[in-house]
Amino acid sequence: MRTTYIAKTHLITAAGPNSLSNFYAYRAGINTYQSANYHTPDHHQITLSLIPGGALLPLAEDLEDTDLSFRDERLLQMASTGAFDILAGHQGEPVPLIMAGPENYPGLDNQLPTQFLSLLRKQATLPIAYSASRILCTGRTGMLEAIKLAQHYLEGGHVEQVLVGGVDCCQHTHWLHLLDRDGRLKSESPQGVADTFVPGEGIAFLLLTNNPALAMSENGYRITLSQPGFGEEPGHIYSELPYQGNGLDTAVKAALSHLPEPASISTVFSSMNGEHYWAKEFGVAMTRSSHRLAHFKHEHPADCYGDLGAATGGALIALAALNCLTSSTPTNALVCTSSDSAYRAAIGVIPERISA
Repeated sequence: MRTTYIAKTHLITAAGPNSLSNFYAYRAGINTYQSANYHTPDHHQITLSLIPGGALLPLAEDLEDTDLSFRDERLLQMASTGAFDILAGHQGEPVPLIMAGPENYPGLDNQLPTQFLSLLRKQATLPIAYSASRILCTGRTGMLEAIKLAQHYLEGGHVEQVLVGGVDCCQHTHWLHLLDRDGRLKSESPQGVADTFVPGEGIAFLLLTNNPALAMSENGYRITLSQPGFGEEPGHIYSELPYQGNGLDTAVKAALSHLPEPASISTVFSSMNGEHYWAKEFGVAMTRSSHRLAHFKHEHPADCYGDLGAATGGALIALAALNCLTSSTPTNALVCTSSDSAYRAAIGVIPERISA
């Protein structure tokens, strides 16, 4: 398989309007949590991490009279803003878009609208090849699944670049009520528990290529992506089956198998969001692959900008790439993502020295 390079990254969260601002916000320990205008059943504010409304493209006039919910309109604004920014100045043929979106929950349809790509086409003029574009709605693992499909597109040789995106919006009342019912949401309620997380909003885009001349670079290095690894956890957070942590372990081993020996991982960027549940599978995966993960540093940026849901994978890759490129001695990173459903995924973010 030919090498996959990152040509561009773009990340918008409550912590910043681009990848670099988010990277330095996280490095500085800035926290963007805020009490929001959503409330628990006992009338206490829920804690969220929201992108300022002024950071998004306005909704197109042609879409103002549709029956879209506020949350779906916002997802459309988020996707169009991220794609518009990263494709600014794009020349050449339109690029395929592989889009990751929110996952469903028990009793709750939470995915992107089925007509999302056609709505995106009306929302903004973008150099996107819509006939070759796809949507995947599996939550936090979605962007890594999208990368796998993008690598397939690139390997086919018919396109030189593929755009991978992920958006998620926590401003969904029914979803928030479901999480609060399950005791998962951080809020100001005195009835709340400590084992909670803060939902956030995220827009993450990666422009991928097989052409090294188009790769982003800094200090004599460019960033490559391994083939992603995948697994499934039967005992996921909404399952009654035993939770053993095998799904993430399978994904990590698969991702590491695509890296040449004896390449080791110095930094792991994970989707852990503060809930205790995720610690078990992370510990299992890291222990079982300890020969490739000696003395690694664990980064979990949800502490900064909240849980970004379907944008998580792209956000972690963008931060891992910048961490490599801004380091005096770039090292290998591993990105690990776990959805609330069974899906688990991991991928290597590897610096490549540019030969003279």
